Amino acid sequence: MKPDERLDQLEQLLADSLQKIDRLIEGQGKIIDLATKTEQRVSKIEQKVDTTAQAVAKLTVSTQKQYEELKVGQEAIMQYLREKLP
Repeated sequence: MKPDERLDQLEQLLADSLQKIDRLIEGQGKIIDLATKTEQRVSKIEQKVDTTAQAVAKLTVSTQKQYEELKVGQEAIMQYLREKLP
């Protein structure tokens, strides 16, 4: 085999290899892009979950306060009724 023929074969192999490498790089870029978008979506979801958790906590505290006020009011009414009824 002549050196020119060998060079032709090597050029084709090198071109194929470089094409595969380019596809791998492009694929890795797509994976990184997808991972970045996924991370951003997860971050937004986490923010919404935190906001929801805070709202539920505030509602729980408010409900507990209202319950305590209601309980105090009921006790006052019961005391009043005990005093007024025979």
